[in-house]
Amino acid sequence: MRRLSFVAAAAALVSPAAAAPPIKMPAPPILMTAPVQQDVRCFLLFAAAVNEAGKANNEKAREATSLAVMYYYGKLRVEAPTLDLVGAVRQEVTAMEGTSKAKEVGESCDAEFAARGKELINFGETLQQQAPQSSSSS
Repeated sequence: MRRLSFVAAAAALVSPAAAAPPIKMPAPPILMTAPVQQDVRCFLLFAAAVNEAGKANNEKAREATSLAVMYYYGKLRVEAPTLDLVGAVRQEVTAMEGTSKAKEVGESCDAEFAARGKELINFGETLQQQAPQSSSSS
């Protein structure tokens, strides 16, 4: 028994870090381009809105904001396929806490999502129109 204690003590002397509790180092910042950072912020704001709509039992708002979450998720997967999205969301939540940025960012996100929705509606309407007949010159 005594030999085991001596070995453990020697190991602690040789490696003081092994005996001390680990020091938690802050994670290095996740580097993002400005457009990717904006899309991460849009993603997190719409995800929060989905959560709030669910708590309020507002099915219409939950469905609409869920579409926005999917839009921004897809956009981020294309723009930054290797992005640690969980880490990026956590980083941006921390960066936005206690600031007035959320309203400004949210308005920009809403405008972009509404514009893409309008484009999609226009596409559908165009697709439903009768295709022009091609004339043959024989």
